Amino acid sequence: MKKKITFILMFWLLVACGAPAAMEGGAGAPPDDPNPTSAPAMPAATRANPNNMQTAQTSTPLAAPPPESTPQAFAPAESFSPILYRTHADRYNSYQLLGGVQNGSWLSDEETLLLLEYERLIDVYEYPTGWVGNTTIHNVIDLDPPFCGMYFIGSDLLETSGWQFAFYQGWQVTLHPWTELPTSEIYTQTVHDWLTMQGLAQPQIQISRILKVDIEGDGVDEVFIEASYFKTPNPQSPQAEYGDYSIILMRKVSGNSVSVIPIIADLYHNIKPNALFPHTYFLNSFIDLNQDGNLEVVLDITRWEGSGMMVYEVKEWRVTQVISEVCAE
Repeated sequence: MKKKITFILMFWLLVACGAPAAMEGGAGAPPDDPNPTSAPAMPAATRANPNNMQTAQTSTPLAAPPPESTPQAFAPAESFSPILYRTHADRYNSYQLLGGVQNGSWLSDEETLLLLEYERLIDVYEYPTGWVGNTTIHNVIDLDPPFCGMYFIGSDLLETSGWQFAFYQGWQVTLHPWTELPTSEIYTQTVHDWLTMQGLAQPQIQISRILKVDIEGDGVDEVFIEASYFKTPNPQSPQAEYGDYSIILMRKVSGNSVSVIPIIADLYHNIKPNALFPHTYFLNSFIDLNQDGNLEVVLDITRWEGSGMMVYEVKEWRVTQVISEVCAE
């Protein structure tokens, strides 16, 4: 009886202390690795499909991509726009900045740059087509001082044309057609009489261009006369002497009266030739730049080793220069 009790006690003691290897693994089980290395646990999806790791790896949802950035919203072009101009596509495909307009007031280049917004659409105009499309402007201005004080704005537009003006999209622009007129006695006499009144005796009359256009939109055309004379041809020479001149005259008929108003006029009364670096003025175009419905007069300028542009506003017989961009190298 004692032997039986002792055997039962020993059996339960062995169970309490843990079964031997043969009992835990069963017959033929490999021995435990004396230096076991634990493998990283596989994701649940991998364990479910161990033969397709690509599926397992991509079955875990990825974070959703961030939403695309909302396009920048720009204020409507009602009170401000830069004035951009070009005659051809240069290496930057750029427009020259000709200042700007804010609430009817003319701004300098520097004042305009403080308000200018890049990466926005501009409306492009050319003559005689008018509006030709849109493009986007970019900042290509570097930290160096601008050459001759002129700033240029980059764009995506690649086409070339006779000339192009551009403004913020939505800027109200007015264009009226203009007509080339032949030189006739009436216009030759107009220039002669006006020069004589300015003190040039026996002036040499050289008219290079005459344009007719209604700049005020009142149904009455103004006639613009471009005339220049230099004894030593300009711009090949920086000299000017008595009798030399370069003028742009506006001739306007009102009822039975005729008025002749100089848009710009350089006349030389010096007896001996001097190195005065005279300007020669050319009619470029007529376009409303400031949304007032009247067309401004745009002029090209050449001089000894230099060139540029000027813009004049004509209102109620008053002529005001509003833009001047002249580079003298």
